[in-house]
Amino acid sequence: MKIEAVKRPGRIDIPQYDLGAVYEAIVNAVAHRDYGVHGSKIRLHMFSDRLEITTPRGLPNNLTVDTMDSNSITRNETLVNLLSRYFPADPASQRQNIIERRGEGVPKIINVSEQLSTRRPCYEQAEEAQAELKLTIYAASKDLNGLVEQFDK
Repeated sequence: MKIEAVKRPGRIDIPQYDLGAVYEAIVNAVAHRDYGVHGSKIRLHMFSDRLEITTPRGLPNNLTVDTMDSNSITRNETLVNLLSRYFPADPASQRQNIIERRGEGVPKIINVSEQLSTRRPCYEQAEEAQAELKLTIYAASKDLNGLVEQFDK
């Protein structure tokens, strides 16, 4: 990941992606994927302008990409319980567990990523029965997204 900098009276680093949002996206992909689909994997692709995370089988039950930021449905209840109780995360991140609060991952991914890149992350799911869920988080750029102007004020 590139980290650009604005040098005013002091240095202000501007990463391409908020690591907290990327962390939440990966945890969501692991916790909510369909493990019944054998041979398929969670995929993470990094491009110069975006990060794509693809999860096998997509969303559970009646959840849609339009409702997932306000509604939480767990596909793998046992796995989610384990991740929220028994696996302490990195102390440097100040997180108590890998999953801290249920239902807050998607809003966090959307809000902090949009604040950094000024582009709303995009969730997409094809209509096919075995569809994958793809999350696209757009990279921040101090020049393209007007971040330099924020620091000129």
